[in-house]
Amino acid sequence: MTWKEVKLATLQKMFSAEGLTINEADDSVSEYINAMPQAANEGLQLLCTAGKYLRRCLELEPGAAGETRTVDLKTAAPDLYRIEQLEVYAFDEAGAPVPVRGAKLVAGRYLVLTNQPGGKLALYYNAWPQPVTHATADDEELPLDPEVAVLLPLYMASQLYKDDDITLATMYRNEFEVAFSLLQRADTGEVGGQFTCATGWW
Repeated sequence: MTWKEVKLATLQKMFSAEGLTINEADDSVSEYINAMPQAANEGLQLLCTAGKYLRRCLELEPGAAGETRTVDLKTAAPDLYRIEQLEVYAFDEAGAPVPVRGAKLVAGRYLVLTNQPGGKLALYYNAWPQPVTHATADDEELPLDPEVAVLLPLYMASQLYKDDDITLATMYRNEFEVAFSLLQRADTGEVGGQFTCATGWW
């Protein structure tokens, strides 16, 4: 979903858009647009930290096999929000990810790799969303899953429309909260299983 699509959907909910057109020459519309970045950032922070996490992958350059290595994630991944379950992977000859055992996260900032494997490594983490500003291009894609992106206009309309129609703004916020509570967080770690025949017939 692009930033323009988010703005248009928000204005449509506030009855301030004509079809698929945003009339920025209209003073009332321009006031809403000027206030949108703040409302969007509030919604993004809420959606990506308490709803469905924004997942990112940091590729670590190969190090010497068998050595202990410390990576400062504040520098290597400045958009790091949190790591709930440490996920570090090496890659086998076929390119399949293999979990790296013995890695530690210290002080929520330092990744310590003890007896690290050689080759490229990948760290998965939950990220802060990129803030929206007045300079954000209309065609910029917001890095959100579809079920998350469609909730952002609801939140923005509920915030921007409070002075004009508190009843409708409250209705939008209630719709947002219901949908927000139903968001499912992305899978983390290894997901799989193994079949064992209990009867011995196979």
